[in-house]
Amino acid sequence: MIQRLYRFRTRHQPYMVRLSYRYELRSAMTFPLAASLAEGSFTGVVAAKYFNASPLLIAVITAAPMFGNIMALVWSEISRTRRKVPMVNLLQLGVVLTIASVALTYWLPLQVGAWLFAAQIIVARLLASGIITIRSVIWRSNYPRHLRGQIIGRITVVATAVLAISTFAGSAWLDHDPTAFIYLYPLAALLGAVGIWQFSHIKVRREGQALRQQTVYTPRPEGLSVTDEVNVLNYNPERAGLRAFFADALLVLREDALFRRYQRYQFMSGFSFMFMGPSLLYMVSRELTDEKSQYLLATVVLQIVPMVVSLLFTQVWAPLFDRVHVLRFRVVQTSVSVAAQALLFIAAVSRQLWLVAAAQVLIGISNAGGNLAWNLGHNDFAPAHKAATYMGVHVMLTGLRGCIAPFLGAGLYVLLGPVVFGISLLICTAALLGFMSLSRQVPPLPAARQP
Repeated sequence: MIQRLYRFRTRHQPYMVRLSYRYELRSAMTFPLAASLAEGSFTGVVAAKYFNASPLLIAVITAAPMFGNIMALVWSEISRTRRKVPMVNLLQLGVVLTIASVALTYWLPLQVGAWLFAAQIIVARLLASGIITIRSVIWRSNYPRHLRGQIIGRITVVATAVLAISTFAGSAWLDHDPTAFIYLYPLAALLGAVGIWQFSHIKVRREGQALRQQTVYTPRPEGLSVTDEVNVLNYNPERAGLRAFFADALLVLREDALFRRYQRYQFMSGFSFMFMGPSLLYMVSRELTDEKSQYLLATVVLQIVPMVVSLLFTQVWAPLFDRVHVLRFRVVQTSVSVAAQALLFIAAVSRQLWLVAAAQVLIGISNAGGNLAWNLGHNDFAPAHKAATYMGVHVMLTGLRGCIAPFLGAGLYVLLGPVVFGISLLICTAALLGFMSLSRQVPPLPAARQP
């Protein structure tokens, strides 16, 4: 165990990644203090217990990260000709300021404050989606493919630990005084600002060269043939702006059949979790715990249990991710998801909180692998010059399902109750069968594939 912890130290990383790794790790120790308070489970518990939120409002809050993902293509296009770290810093600053402003809801009528609270969480997630999209490009530039999973896994472990600690402390504080969020959110925002300063020290490898190629040499690399002579003969002015980016995104889905099918089954897998998410949050916060108190118990079951388990299992998943194609990886990871949802269905029918907690353990194991695949899996399909476009497509489709599934699930929970969890299980099982079918078409990755 001690040896595993030593591997997190900068001196134990390859020389070429040490500088970036050092500052990313330091940022992961502080910025998540602010970001954690915009997470769906914690904010859902606050909304349900303090603001008396309905299933609809909880669905809005649960869908907040997905509203942000719809912005992925916009952020990817805006960042294409800009330096990545300063843009991430700007978005992080927006998140911190939005989180700090949550304290203002204290002086508003409860109903008005509830919807303003939801709006602030949505704004924070809109900005956070840009951080995710652009950071993926930074990771690809700074970390070699054969090390990327393990390095990002270590950074994720630290960030997840901070998230777990901050939400635990925050919910315990709210148990003592439900109005304490007036201090909690600004304080977390202040500490999160330290993470912005740390992240600002990161340098993106070969970024200057990449930007010069895009601004001086006008056509995009994917639109040109191999030789210099043909490049000159086939010169066409580059299409500019978001319209061109949408065209490129649709072209990716049309021409890359394997990536399109991968997105189809990933859509189904993610849909199943988003479908039952608001129902789970409402059931635990309002039905299986006290309606006005027990913030800590609800937060532990809904967020801290899966988060801590994810923290413990990220480094277990990382070596497998580095060895195999993401399609083979998804077969194993989605199998755990199916088992988790089966147990959750039993828990919902029997109305047993301890079974919900047990299911959350399996969800945490699944999330540990899913986070790696979600952040880095598109690189197993994307040529180097299209990584941002592929990630943008991936995040946009995640946002699309997130704008549908939570509301559909919340509505059906009002009508059908625990049956919602059975429907979610069937959808996730169908996704697993799809990944199993696709995985037979993919050869194993070489041991050290270049990005």
